[in-house]
Amino acid sequence: MRGRPAAALTLCRSAVCLTAVCLSAAACTHTAEVSQGSLDPSGVFPNRAAAAPASLAPPAVAARTAVLLRYRRFHQVVERALATGDASQVPDVATGVEAGRLRDEIAADARAGIVRRGHAAPHPRAASVRAGSAVVVDCMAAAGPYTFRRDTGKRVGGVPAPRRYLLYATLSRAGGVWKVASIATPKDSRC
Repeated sequence: MRGRPAAALTLCRSAVCLTAVCLSAAACTHTAEVSQGSLDPSGVFPNRAAAAPASLAPPAVAARTAVLLRYRRFHQVVERALATGDASQVPDVATGVEAGRLRDEIAADARAGIVRRGHAAPHPRAASVRAGSAVVVDCMAAAGPYTFRRDTGKRVGGVPAPRRYLLYATLSRAGGVWKVASIATPKDSRC
């Protein structure tokens, strides 16, 4: 090493150290993740538990999840039906008394020449889930509904105040699908 300058020798040692570090890091890396070639720059580690298929979840957890998903879908369909005056999807998410009440309400709005638009943010909790029925307790936050004339699109009436209220929903399993059968609001509906 007499012919090499000291700076070149240090650079050579640094290159050897860097190579050793890279090789040891590659040996400790999970090869399945590396071979996928994907990059998630969100700064959040992927949640492996959430990525597991629902079939691996315990049956009680899967049942509660299914009930809550259908309950949320119910609210999406109701908002759309009230905003468009189209009750065609109501039988997909509601049954019995609740389905009839919603169809009647939408028909009454159509006769009055109005539609109602607003948004409700459900915060449901499955209180009980049995083979054929479930009870959901929800502290709903709602903005609206605002009432509009169908023909002109102009808003009618005052501005509704945002509010939170308590709901008790009973879901029944009809044809293998959870549907909202009834909704009750207690006298003191604060939550």
